[in-house]
Amino acid sequence: MSRLKPGATGKFSMVVDESHLASTVGNIGVDVLATPMITVMFETAATDALLPVMKEGEISVGTRILVHHFKPTPPGLKVEAIVTLREVAGIRYLFDVEVYDEVELVADGEIERAIIDKDRFYRSVDEKRKPVQA
Repeated sequence: MSRLKPGATGKFSMVVDESHLASTVGNIGVDVLATPMITVMFETAATDALLPVMKEGEISVGTRILVHHFKPTPPGLKVEAIVTLREVAGIRYLFDVEVYDEVELVADGEIERAIIDKDRFYRSVDEKRKPVQA
């Protein structure tokens, strides 16, 4: 039984600064909001939606993301990501996302996150380290 119902929302906003620019993450000469920062916004807004229903010992992890970034946003403008839960399938939560700057819709897409047991997750991380450390 899901603990979060379709239609639930989450948000994340920030003001675009130099650290968020495409030129900062490798696309030299493109001084607008970087697409990788859009994905960070998706993740943070979806986490915001899930936090109120997570139990102690649980974390959420991203499992899939689709980004359509179609308008530039210059530094100094505020941007906001709004996620809306579309469906729940077991531990997986699929959200639709829209990102707006102060002028217009600049990106949309979807993100899927799963709520999982934190200890089990980190045991799998530790198991992955063993062959590398040997």
